[in-house]
Amino acid sequence: MNSINLLPGWALSAANMAPLQLALQSSLPAFTVYNHELPPMQMSSLETDLEQLAASLEPGWLMGWSLGGTLAVQLLRRFPERFCGAVTIASNACFAARADWPEAMPADTFKAFFSDAREKPERILKRFALLACQGSEDARELTKQLQWSDADPLQRLNHLALLGVLDNRIHLRRATQPILHCLAAQDALVPASVAAELQALNPQARVRVHPEASHALPLEQPEWVAQQIAEWVRQT
Repeated sequence: MNSINLLPGWALSAANMAPLQLALQSSLPAFTVYNHELPPMQMSSLETDLEQLAASLEPGWLMGWSLGGTLAVQLLRRFPERFCGAVTIASNACFAARADWPEAMPADTFKAFFSDAREKPERILKRFALLACQGSEDARELTKQLQWSDADPLQRLNHLALLGVLDNRIHLRRATQPILHCLAAQDALVPASVAAELQALNPQARVRVHPEASHALPLEQPEWVAQQIAEWVRQT
């Protein structure tokens, strides 16, 4: 299965994954790397939506940024015969904190962000861009590089609801396929301190943390991410 599927994060275009796509093609020349947009999805039709998403992807490896990583784990659990492993990039087992999973965005912060996304759909993108790039050495320039998806405000809100509700802890704990988590030490949305918890969920998984990058890890440090993936895939 020499195919790699890339999935972007919330509200973001697949174009943001192009630097990582190029880096992976260089690091893993025997693989074909496909860059996909996130389709419309919502909790009420999640099973059907995941089936349709799986059918649109190439059999092989799943690699996703933030929400894309959350969905990659969901797909890996449901379609193990189609996908052989998953990489999550700046992605958490639970994006919003739970009482028994505090290393995540505080629940009240997420609720406020969701409310703003519903009431001020255009302004929330600017706020998200600032958060995604916060911690980068060149946050202002990185913010300018972010490209938004063509999803309408309702689709973005539905995607955000998925991000807040989905809980991948059981899936990660029971996973038998290989999993790699790439985190960033300066991430303002997914705390790097969750690394130990992710490792504890599945001791067979590999966890790597970039010492300086922000949540925009695949756009900010594509060569580093590609290096971690290439080493992991070869060893796997």
